[in-house]
Amino acid sequence: MTKLKAEKLPNTSEGTPAETLCGLDLENRPNEDYVPEGFETVEAFLLDMREEYQADLDFDDDNRTAAYEDKEFAAGKHWDPAVLALREGLPCLTIDTIPQFTAQVVGDWREERNAVKVLPSEDGDKEVASVRGDLIRSIEMNSRANRVYDDAFESMIVCGDGSFRIAVEYSSDDVFDQDIFIRPISDSLATVWDRMSVDPTGRDARHVFVDDRLPQKEFDRQWPGVGPSMLNDRYIGDYRSLGWFENDQVRVTEYWRMLERERTLILFEDGSIHIFKDEDDINELVQRHGPPVRIRLAPVKYAQMHLVTANRILAGPYEYQLNRVPVIRMTGRVTDVGGNRVRKGMVRAMKDPARLRDFWRSINAELLGYAPKAVYVATESAVEGHEEEIRTAHKTRDPLLVLSDDAVIGQNFQRFDPVPMQTAILSEAQTNAQDMKDVTGIHDASLGIRSNEVSGKAIQARQHEGDIASYVYYDNGNEAILEGGDVINQLIGQIYDGTRIVRIIGEDEAPKFVKINDPADPESPNLAVGKYEVAMARGTSYATRRAYAADAMMQAVQVWPQLLSVAGDLVASAQDWPGAEKLSERLRKTIPPQFLSEAEREEGEGGIPPEMQEQMMEIQTKMQELERENESLKADKSIAEKKLLIEDYNAVTQRMRALSDNEVDANDQELKYMKVVMDANPVDIDSSMPIGPLTPPPAEAPAAPVEQSAPQPVPRPLAAPAGGPPPQ
Repeated sequence: MTKLKAEKLPNTSEGTPAETLCGLDLENRPNEDYVPEGFETVEAFLLDMREEYQADLDFDDDNRTAAYEDKEFAAGKHWDPAVLALREGLPCLTIDTIPQFTAQVVGDWREERNAVKVLPSEDGDKEVASVRGDLIRSIEMNSRANRVYDDAFESMIVCGDGSFRIAVEYSSDDVFDQDIFIRPISDSLATVWDRMSVDPTGRDARHVFVDDRLPQKEFDRQWPGVGPSMLNDRYIGDYRSLGWFENDQVRVTEYWRMLERERTLILFEDGSIHIFKDEDDINELVQRHGPPVRIRLAPVKYAQMHLVTANRILAGPYEYQLNRVPVIRMTGRVTDVGGNRVRKGMVRAMKDPARLRDFWRSINAELLGYAPKAVYVATESAVEGHEEEIRTAHKTRDPLLVLSDDAVIGQNFQRFDPVPMQTAILSEAQTNAQDMKDVTGIHDASLGIRSNEVSGKAIQARQHEGDIASYVYYDNGNEAILEGGDVINQLIGQIYDGTRIVRIIGEDEAPKFVKINDPADPESPNLAVGKYEVAMARGTSYATRRAYAADAMMQAVQVWPQLLSVAGDLVASAQDWPGAEKLSERLRKTIPPQFLSEAEREEGEGGIPPEMQEQMMEIQTKMQELERENESLKADKSIAEKKLLIEDYNAVTQRMRALSDNEVDANDQELKYMKVVMDANPVDIDSSMPIGPLTPPPAEAPAAPVEQSAPQPVPRPLAAPAGGPPPQ
């Protein structure tokens, strides 16, 4: 966990390394009288360490050997040495498509990688949980955790086993503040796990070894006087046989083991629970919390590490309160066969089909290379003097073939085409290529190769089948990341326990600085208290969600352009091009305040001078007054328009009434005139006698004309007798 590179001890005036400075022991340097917990002597501890290491190594030897062969095969070593010896001088082709399959699974996992989130538990605070989650995200960014996770995941895909570790290192060379980091373990076979562990992430491991090999010269430089040269021949022989010293290299191992200690828990009358320590005053606790109600011994787990070689403790102990070792394992497919756990990755099932395909392709190349281009059958006289030219005709570009004068084409000189290649060889190679797809569940659609699927739905369905076949790897990889986040979450309260300023990364990947554990600031989050749990945030990464959101926003703007007037800043900030943030800030200043949150309004007004803010408020007030006046004018105009409509209606009604009265008066006048005519000519009316002219009565004074708004046609009266006056 802590940086394992040995620090050079300061020298005294005589040039010998000092173990103390100003009366203080150098940190993490074992004293001469130090004995690891649970052992009586250092030699007993080292003996137990070597026995556990060898027992774990022997128990997993079959899996480790197969994993080594899988990694060689994935690196391009397909041919067995025995087969190569038999085919010496013949084509031995290697058609390496293994990386295409492994890269497909690793690429899918990278694209859909999940993140760790922190949840409050019991006395935890939601805001502090958010800060813890952002701090874990910052630790991942500082550690380049994506590369660490990807290396471990790819190793799991190839050989069925991968791992990484959580480390605690000093922030810099001149401070005492420490930070948490995620560090890779490049070679999965350098990790030797507890033989009794069955959890895919190694959560239940009692111990684990992480090996490193140093050249003899480098080892002597860092730890002078403790190398193999200081041992007698008997011990050197034993250690060499166990692999601790070989080929001028020394094995240096991080030996992590889990310890369990008991602590006293006291439940007081006020409901508080206190962990009682030797330096605590029980009377003071009773006065503060009341008399104790219950007392019990509770176990607490610690992860302890010593940096060791075969015969010496080189550094340590490093110890943290954790419920598991801080080395995280990624395990592939595991099958329990009679108590033996067979562990493998994707490559192992592909090895036989790949070898057969290489073999048949090599046979095909061999037959093509050694088959003659053409066969000639001729008598001796037909080719006399030209034998060598005809034999080597297939090696030259000369189109002319010279024969003797006695040659007769088709009789004593004939040409036969070569025997065609056997299609069974190519068919077998194609079958082996299909076998590789079948054993992995990754078919052409998943590999981006065109197959018999035509519609997009069919292609997606076949791709989904390939993803389902690889879910066991995705799940184990995500569980390993979750375990790593859990270890970091447990370490946060122990490493970040003092007042300091840390950088955190939010969900939007924006960095910010937060002051933590400051008792003088009530707003400062205290990361050293409270209980918190971790969970896996499923779904696509923030970058993928942001790309989808940007595309959806642009489509929404096309459908409803007014969206820019109320959320233009959000649309601009979602874009991924230079200047998007500046454009977002400018657009935010144009958005009406009622559409902004209080924080956004304060942020927008943060850089505006007070006098400018007053002017903006005055302008906004005048705008509101103008809007009210405009509404009032609109209301007055509406009333005037309604009055005009009413007046027009009244005029039309009066005109219709006048026309009706005029028509009645004309009818009355006509009836009076007819009565006068009849009274002036009292005769018997005979149908055979014509009616003579009638004398009209004296004209009466005309009635007063009716005032009209416009001349209207008057109905024509009945026709008067001939010679009579025209109707009035």
